[in-house]
Amino acid sequence: MNSTMRQWLLPLHRWSGMTVGLVIVLMAVTGASIAFRPQLDPLLNRELLTAPACISRASLDALTASAVAARPTAQLDYIRLIAGGDGDARIPAAMVRFTDQGFVYLDPCSGAVLGQRHRWGGLLGTLEQIHRFRFMPNGELITGTSALLFAIVLIGGGLYLWLPPSLRGLRRAMRFNPRLQGAARTASLHKTVGLYASVIVLASALTGLPQAFDWSKRALYSMTGSAQPAKAPSSGPAAGAPRLPLEQLWQRAQALVPHPQEALIHYPSRPQAAVEMYLIAADAPHVNARTMLDLDAYSGKVLRFTPYAASSLGHRLYFWTLSLHTGHVGGTAGQLVLMLGALCIPVLAYSGIGGYLRRRRRRRPSGRLTLKVRHKSVEAEGICVFDLEDPRGGPLPPFGAGAHLDVFLRDGRMRQYSLCNDPSETRRYQICVQREAHSRGGSRAMHDDVRAGQLIDVSLPKARFALAPASRRSLLIAGGIGITPLISMAEDLARRGADFELHYCTRTAARTAFRDRIARSPYAARTHFHFSDGPAEQLADFAKLLDAPSPGAHLYVCGPPGFLNVVCATARQNGWPDSHVHTEYFSAESTRTADDAPFDIRLAASGKVLHVASDKTALEVLLAAGVEVPRSCEKGVCGTCVTRVLAGVPEHRDLYLTDAERARNDQFAPCCSRACGAELVLDL
Repeated sequence: MNSTMRQWLLPLHRWSGMTVGLVIVLMAVTGASIAFRPQLDPLLNRELLTAPACISRASLDALTASAVAARPTAQLDYIRLIAGGDGDARIPAAMVRFTDQGFVYLDPCSGAVLGQRHRWGGLLGTLEQIHRFRFMPNGELITGTSALLFAIVLIGGGLYLWLPPSLRGLRRAMRFNPRLQGAARTASLHKTVGLYASVIVLASALTGLPQAFDWSKRALYSMTGSAQPAKAPSSGPAAGAPRLPLEQLWQRAQALVPHPQEALIHYPSRPQAAVEMYLIAADAPHVNARTMLDLDAYSGKVLRFTPYAASSLGHRLYFWTLSLHTGHVGGTAGQLVLMLGALCIPVLAYSGIGGYLRRRRRRRPSGRLTLKVRHKSVEAEGICVFDLEDPRGGPLPPFGAGAHLDVFLRDGRMRQYSLCNDPSETRRYQICVQREAHSRGGSRAMHDDVRAGQLIDVSLPKARFALAPASRRSLLIAGGIGITPLISMAEDLARRGADFELHYCTRTAARTAFRDRIARSPYAARTHFHFSDGPAEQLADFAKLLDAPSPGAHLYVCGPPGFLNVVCATARQNGWPDSHVHTEYFSAESTRTADDAPFDIRLAASGKVLHVASDKTALEVLLAAGVEVPRSCEKGVCGTCVTRVLAGVPEHRDLYLTDAERARNDQFAPCCSRACGAELVLDL
């Protein structure tokens, strides 16, 4: 599939589904509810819609007189007659409609009034009114436009998006995969249901257009080379001549169309108007196969008679679309298919919108705060400190020692910075940023663009690097800017009276952040500075510092990758348990090697397969294909891009996941990690 086309079509498909799709869902649910209305209405309204069977029936004139007596101020529109089956104990009532869309239901045998109801009255009538949006002006325009957009954008576009990139993936794409989880499972449901329901709902949507738009109806006649339906001919009454009884005209109609299944007879609204009749012959192919008959109201002369079989192709096609749209083709099976197709629409709405919202929640930070930069100062050479507060002066959410914030910069970038103040403080967050010579723009933007008084967005505090609750002794070792989470730990440990020691390694005293703050702190005597340009005796001796760990001691290390690697390797050599060594990386060395093997990543939501060449990262390939992946450091440190793995085994190269998380092989950092095999299936 063309990736540019997909990038353009996917958001259009998605936002159409969340706007016009809501109208379609309402139409679908109500449409499914009335799919079996012909069978349900007589059961739910037995005394109104049916009457006891009889041998002889009342004349149409007697039925009309009873209806007019029940509604003397209303204007007649038509009478509808439905034939009953042989041997039925009850037969359909005769229905007289008035121009205000009120109905009077009559016993066809005695002419007695059975009751009255508006066209949209009763449960099923109300559902049909909602389905057709007749509760508001120009409702047919809303339903027709929605159906047109649904057919083109949602169904047509959805099928295009569904198409797998190769025939090899066609069979997989046609089946729902119940083994998937979360958003991928929802996406699989959406695509599978959408595929099989598309034929039904597309047919329903397109066949509804001629009922909603005159241009669509005219198009049917034009495509078939058929003439537009002519206006009904006029009667020619002699001066003072009375109209013939309606019953006499009805007998004339039955002579032309014996035993019709249904008849709809319009009452003439003007003296010159003919009596128009729509008749469904006994052998009609569907319930809307109308035979058109116009009789002179004064002489009974046939002015126009067009049996359905002899009508134009456009006429027949129009009424076929009406029957298809209402489920009146194929009997009960056709109604059932239509109902199931309609019920698929809310499933598609749930899976489409629900899957999108799940992915949005997964990408979105757990929460955001807009804070004001209360104070910005130079803490050391190339290092700035920022104090953040609530703009209204209120308390901030609590945090633990070692926590960090995601800072959202104005250009869309996001960076993580550790909180370096005492966790007992409730009205400020303090972060410290070192300008990096090879920065990708984050530290430079913080130093050059952020000013005191400015508002910035941050996440709620996050804790991946925290103090162990059962620690008897804590050894804190910081390398350069790695002091930021450790000074917060030192503040917390000192306030609690815990046993700890802080070793702080930097290149020079001038580049040592918080030196004065530490000198004034209660834990100054427990802090040891190690400057690279200082006397040899004050340099850190990690072999000695980490020799013979005491029971219950925990080691906390933060700094550049090389620094951490040396400290951690020394700790392991000296017998420190891995579970007692806690690290946080601020940067990472390149993980690419000349031996990197290519592999494929399969996107579970679409089935699309992307090839990751040996000189590319999975993240680079995903972004190039238009797949939205949250990211920040792009070096495997921050964990922002970590994605769930549904199949395959990752080759972990990140510095974010714990050993236990790596062992599960269900998470993957696409910015740096690769695959142990030929393919990874990702929850994207």
